[in-house]
Amino acid sequence: MPSRLPSPHVENGVRVKLASRGPSVLRDINLRAVLQLLRVHNPCSCSDLARYSGLSVPTVASSVARLEHIGLAKRLGKGSSSGGRPPHLLRFNETYGYVAGIDISANLIRVGIADLSGELLGESTGEIGEKTWPMAVVERMVSVLAALREDLRIPAKRLLAVGVAAPGITDVDAGMVVSVPSMQGWENVPLGRLLAEKLRVQVIVENDVNLAALGEHSYGIAQGERNFVFVHIGRGVGAGLIINGQVHHGPEWTAGEIGYLLVCGGNLQPVRKSQVGALEAAIGTSGIERQWRELAVRNGDAGLEDLGSGEILDRAAQGDPRAQRIVDKTSDYLAMVCSYLSLILNCSLIVFGGELGVHPALLQATSARLEEHDFAHPRLAITQLGTKAQLKGALRLALQSAEAALP
Repeated sequence: MPSRLPSPHVENGVRVKLASRGPSVLRDINLRAVLQLLRVHNPCSCSDLARYSGLSVPTVASSVARLEHIGLAKRLGKGSSSGGRPPHLLRFNETYGYVAGIDISANLIRVGIADLSGELLGESTGEIGEKTWPMAVVERMVSVLAALREDLRIPAKRLLAVGVAAPGITDVDAGMVVSVPSMQGWENVPLGRLLAEKLRVQVIVENDVNLAALGEHSYGIAQGERNFVFVHIGRGVGAGLIINGQVHHGPEWTAGEIGYLLVCGGNLQPVRKSQVGALEAAIGTSGIERQWRELAVRNGDAGLEDLGSGEILDRAAQGDPRAQRIVDKTSDYLAMVCSYLSLILNCSLIVFGGELGVHPALLQATSARLEEHDFAHPRLAITQLGTKAQLKGALRLALQSAEAALP
């Protein structure tokens, strides 16, 4: 009769399965449990691991010996004594392997490499230029990643997983980028497979705003929040939904595609994945800049200088009445979206990110409008990770994949 496994055990947020005897499969379960606990309590002793896991000291010692042989654990020497013989301390070997994160935007690729503790060791950027079709972008990703890996002196075989933040609707299971309207040829692109064939390593592809939400949840202001929304406002507009601590995708991978929402006064049009959505067209960078030009024409101010979206928000913060009118209209739309998100999800926090989302003028104006509501006005905050939110999320995604594959 097979040995009975004890119930799952949670130690500092790490879910482990414990077993004290049985065939090789149980030894593997014990090995993974000890490895997970060593990472959480790094550094610690065999006695510590036995106490945390409930396994016997000999069972833990056997698992530790295997981890040392593999290279996932190393001895540090003797620790302090509490009265008896000083224990030998162990540490998790975070340099056993490495993970990479790649963030793709309309004109830039940002690449980072981290060790297995999640520490970012280095990052690099590369211009995409006019060659935005899929294979050209794949080649650019490969070259930027290879250059960074060589700079850090990390052999290709030590790279365990790569997470990619893609700017569009993404089928995570298939590694497929379904649509990126702003980039040429990006419909149903098997990005995961294309990149994996070049790198010879596991590649996980996810929507960039979802990864920004994951990054903020793992390393930023949303740590500990079970339910929150990351709203990206830049060239594109979208939302990453964290529900019960997990990224929510929906069966067709379109959860959070708020850029397609109808805006007040707009024409009711069918949603087309190949076209820019109404909300994105209204409050994205191009929409803000278009509003500025339209104001100049309407007011007969032909000499009004052409400004970028960020400069327009700066002008609003400085008291420019024309720029303030644009911020007022934009914040009306954003307050509506935040209210709807709260009414549907009852989320406790909405984090703004993206080129425009991090601007205080937009956050302040939107918060003021939400305060007029009796309810459905969640707390608003600006991302703590800035432009690195997507990259941090991509690294976290790769780290999760690498952890699942560790012995």
